[in-house]
Amino acid sequence: MLELKLPVQAEQCIALLKRMPKRHPMMSTVEKDLKAWLKGYYGEQAGGYYLSFLPEDEYYIFHGLRLKDKNWFQMDVLLVTAKFILIIEVKNISGKLKFNKGSDLMTRELNDLEEGMDNPIQQVKRHHLQFNNWLKGNQFKGIPVEHLVVISKTSTIIETSPDNLQIFQKLIYAESLLDKIRELEEKYEKHRLTKNLAHLSDTLLNEHTILITDILQKYNLSQGDLKPGALCITCKKTMEFISASWRCSDCQTISKTAHISAISDYFLLYNQTITRKQLAEYLEITSTQAKYLLECLNLPSTGTKRSTKYFLPKNCILSPHKENDMKKGEFFT
Repeated sequence: MLELKLPVQAEQCIALLKRMPKRHPMMSTVEKDLKAWLKGYYGEQAGGYYLSFLPEDEYYIFHGLRLKDKNWFQMDVLLVTAKFILIIEVKNISGKLKFNKGSDLMTRELNDLEEGMDNPIQQVKRHHLQFNNWLKGNQFKGIPVEHLVVISKTSTIIETSPDNLQIFQKLIYAESLLDKIRELEEKYEKHRLTKNLAHLSDTLLNEHTILITDILQKYNLSQGDLKPGALCITCKKTMEFISASWRCSDCQTISKTAHISAISDYFLLYNQTITRKQLAEYLEITSTQAKYLLECLNLPSTGTKRSTKYFLPKNCILSPHKENDMKKGEFFT
């Protein structure tokens, strides 16, 4: 099982928004991208609601699984049962979606504007091909694999020509998802993964690798553009480390753990490794204090003494941002 979490790209955008100056020219672009990532996340939440009705001992559900065939690919949802596997691409798109027969493009009409968009049916077909290759490469054979596009909003209108109605075999609304799974259960009666189900699940989890991209390069930013240090959760000012606690000189907030989210931001924004010296400069503390804080986190490390590099465990975000706080606008300075 792999639970639904905020996309890493959303985590990175949130970390940027906490540390960018309010009037930075890239602020609006980062905000726009964050809203897009969150829209996809909330769409997956809608689909996940229906999947929650499935018995946990019969269905293995993996959200955001990222695997490598010849190239890396990431599936919104992978549903694994003893009878079949289902790849689900979830789309949270408003307006009217038009699918033209023989075209790889989809058009969307919204607010009297029409724009071309990637066809999610073609996208999930590619994932289907890549996942089948992955299964063969890992010696899992004879397992039926289906694919499906799920539209999370029933208010979204889907339109196509009469000679293209077959798309509705692979394109449904979220509220029809359980009916579709039941249909596949009837189609595939034979149990094919009874003995290997747990092994496949373990292999999927072992091969899953999240991607932390160079977000500063994407937005043409440098570390000097961003506010360093441990930030106050109350007023977002940089805090001072005094007597093993973080203190905000502006609002007098005191925290024992403000460095954890700051180090998490470092991994998301700057580098996947950090040294004692780098942390001391980033948090504006002494090297001895930096060593103490890093050792308290029990992070994996390589090297010795001052050259020790600390890094995150695989597929881990040190301090994930909280969705409830985000809805209140807590990450916008």
